[in-house]
Amino acid sequence: MTIQNVLSRPGTDDAFTGNPAVTQRMSNQPQTALESLCAPSLIRMQQSLFALQFDLMKIVPARFILEAAMERGVLKPGGLVVESSSGTFALGLAIVCANLGLRLSLVTGQLEESLEWRLRHLGASIEKIFSGKGYMGGIQQKRLDRLQEVMADNPGSFWPQQYTNPLHPEAYAPLAESAMASIGKIDYLVASVGSGGSICGFARILRKSNPNLSVIAVDHNLSVLFGPTSGEAVPLCQECYEPLLGMGSDIVIPNLDHTQCDEVHWVPVAQMIEAIHRIHRDYGLLLGPTAGAAYSVANWIASSNPGKNVLTIFPDHGIRYMKTVYNAEWLNNRADELNRRWSHPTPVASPTAVGSDWSIFPWGRRSYHEVLGHGPVSR
Repeated sequence: MTIQNVLSRPGTDDAFTGNPAVTQRMSNQPQTALESLCAPSLIRMQQSLFALQFDLMKIVPARFILEAAMERGVLKPGGLVVESSSGTFALGLAIVCANLGLRLSLVTGQLEESLEWRLRHLGASIEKIFSGKGYMGGIQQKRLDRLQEVMADNPGSFWPQQYTNPLHPEAYAPLAESAMASIGKIDYLVASVGSGGSICGFARILRKSNPNLSVIAVDHNLSVLFGPTSGEAVPLCQECYEPLLGMGSDIVIPNLDHTQCDEVHWVPVAQMIEAIHRIHRDYGLLLGPTAGAAYSVANWIASSNPGKNVLTIFPDHGIRYMKTVYNAEWLNNRADELNRRWSHPTPVASPTAVGSDWSIFPWGRRSYHEVLGHGPVSR
């Protein structure tokens, strides 16, 4: 998979002068459905701000991991794939399994209505666990424990292990190489963090050509990925943390290599929603809230560092959010919180000081232990 060279506008020497978003697909050759779904668009949002837009980013590692397992013989034709996911990785697996003739069993939490319909329509079996209150490691750990029981009941089943499988970040290597070939030197990578796969997979490749690359991680202010925060989040952040966002975690994910990160931003949900509405108004792109989190930080980074190339990632399409963040009634019912605005992040002395505002912390490519003084703890 390769990204085509960025097009220049007619009558200009430089690519994309002005402000329109211009899109390039990964290939203009005939593709299978699965190949097409794995191919993002490279978009120039501003003169030095680029975005890789996916309809569904997690389909890339899902395909990479399952095809590798089939090649090794650990996943047989028609075999059972099991995973714990309530979001985009679950959908990525369901699509890949449908294309490859595999079966899928999911242990999930709360599911958004249209996502659940797609998963079931694609043939996935779903078991829901709604609460991890009082459970060590929270709901994510409770689901992982249930997954182990499902595997024990189904000998020969295959678990992709999106949180720990090194193939997850490796899956993004060809895309990172293609981005460099199209853009040239990339000075900043700005990406939201969930499983840690995409931000670390891109960072490791981009740093090979630019050791001075700054990697900016974007997290939710209730997440523990970069240490337990204060927990002081407005109701909208509490409400949207699990059912809507493909970012943040109640456990520290092993695939997240903290030493790749130069800086961390914690972004309120109101800021994410304002950003995706602005993107749709200005460019016509319909994106999910996680893309809004990444874009709001990337836009601030680009404005603060003119002339530096900034690459961000839009991980999913906005179609499954039409009953929530793109719905007038849903928005009106939360208008007081959504009317809040942040022009810049507030520095914090420690991740534990992160509250309900947009916060920034200089992580400095350190390990979790180096920053927090202890090993990861789950909320």
